[in-house]
Amino acid sequence: MTGDEPQWAKDLRAAAEKAAEAFTHTGHILTAQEAMGWIYRGDLAAAQRAVAKLPADKLAELSAAAAALAALADEEMARHAHP
Repeated sequence: MTGDEPQWAKDLRAAAEKAAEAFTHTGHILTAQEAMGWIYRGDLAAAQRAVAKLPADKLAELSAAAAALAALADEEMARHAHP
Protein backbone atom coordinates (compact mmCIF):
# COMPACT_ATOMS: atom_id res chain seq x y z
CA MET A 1 0.00 0.00 0.00
CA THR A 2 1.30 3.42 -0.83
CA GLY A 3 0.47 6.82 0.59
CA ASP A 4 -1.02 7.74 3.91
CA GLU A 5 -2.76 5.32 6.16
CA PRO A 6 -6.58 5.42 5.87
CA GLN A 7 -8.51 7.59 8.32
CA TRP A 8 -10.25 4.61 9.88
CA ALA A 9 -6.84 3.15 10.75
CA LYS A 10 -5.71 6.45 12.28
CA ASP A 11 -8.96 6.63 14.27
CA LEU A 12 -8.54 3.05 15.44
CA ARG A 13 -4.95 3.73 16.52
CA ALA A 14 -6.02 6.87 18.42
CA ALA A 15 -8.83 4.94 20.13
CA ALA A 16 -6.42 2.16 21.11
CA GLU A 17 -3.98 4.70 22.57
CA LYS A 18 -6.78 6.32 24.59
CA ALA A 19 -7.91 2.92 25.84
CA ALA A 20 -4.35 2.04 26.86
CA GLU A 21 -4.07 5.31 28.82
CA ALA A 22 -7.41 4.62 30.52
CA PHE A 23 -6.33 1.09 31.44
CA THR A 24 -3.07 2.41 32.87
CA HIS A 25 -4.93 5.03 34.91
CA THR A 26 -7.38 2.41 36.16
CA GLY A 27 -4.47 0.18 37.11
CA HIS A 28 -2.97 2.99 39.19
CA ILE A 29 -6.29 3.51 40.99
CA LEU A 30 -6.59 -0.20 41.70
CA THR A 31 -3.02 -0.30 43.01
CA ALA A 32 -3.79 2.60 45.36
CA GLN A 33 -6.92 0.77 46.53
CA GLU A 34 -4.83 -2.34 47.05
CA ALA A 35 -2.50 -0.37 49.30
CA MET A 36 -5.46 0.99 51.26
CA GLY A 37 -6.81 -2.52 51.71
CA TRP A 38 -3.49 -3.69 53.14
CA ILE A 39 -3.40 -0.68 55.46
CA TYR A 40 -6.90 -1.56 56.73
CA ARG A 41 -5.62 -5.05 57.46
CA GLY A 42 -2.57 -3.65 59.24
CA ASP A 43 -0.10 -5.15 56.77
CA LEU A 44 2.34 -2.28 56.23
CA ALA A 45 4.81 -4.41 54.27
CA ALA A 46 2.15 -5.42 51.73
CA ALA A 47 0.94 -1.82 51.51
CA GLN A 48 4.51 -0.70 50.83
CA ARG A 49 4.87 -3.29 48.06
CA ALA A 50 1.67 -1.98 46.47
CA VAL A 51 2.74 1.67 46.73
CA ALA A 52 6.14 0.80 45.23
CA LYS A 53 4.36 -0.21 42.00
CA LEU A 54 3.23 3.37 41.35
CA PRO A 55 5.19 5.92 39.32
CA ALA A 56 6.40 9.11 41.06
CA ASP A 57 3.62 11.34 39.74
CA LYS A 58 0.99 8.93 41.02
CA LEU A 59 2.72 8.73 44.40
CA ALA A 60 2.30 12.51 44.75
CA GLU A 61 -1.39 12.20 43.86
CA LEU A 62 -1.82 9.31 46.29
CA SER A 63 -0.13 11.25 49.07
CA ALA A 64 -2.37 14.28 48.53
CA ALA A 65 -5.49 12.11 48.36
CA ALA A 66 -4.51 10.21 51.51
CA ALA A 67 -3.91 13.46 53.40
CA ALA A 68 -7.28 14.85 52.28
CA LEU A 69 -9.03 11.60 53.22
CA ALA A 70 -7.36 11.59 56.64
CA ALA A 71 -8.51 15.17 57.24
CA LEU A 72 -12.08 14.30 56.23
CA ALA A 73 -12.06 11.24 58.51
CA ASP A 74 -10.72 13.33 61.41
CA GLU A 75 -13.45 15.93 60.89
CA GLU A 76 -16.13 13.24 60.79
CA MET A 77 -14.76 11.60 63.94
CA ALA A 78 -14.90 14.98 65.69
CA ARG A 79 -18.55 15.38 64.66
CA HIS A 80 -19.36 11.94 66.05
CA ALA A 81 -17.54 12.67 69.29
CA HIS A 82 -19.33 16.02 69.79
CA PRO A 83 -22.79 15.79 68.25
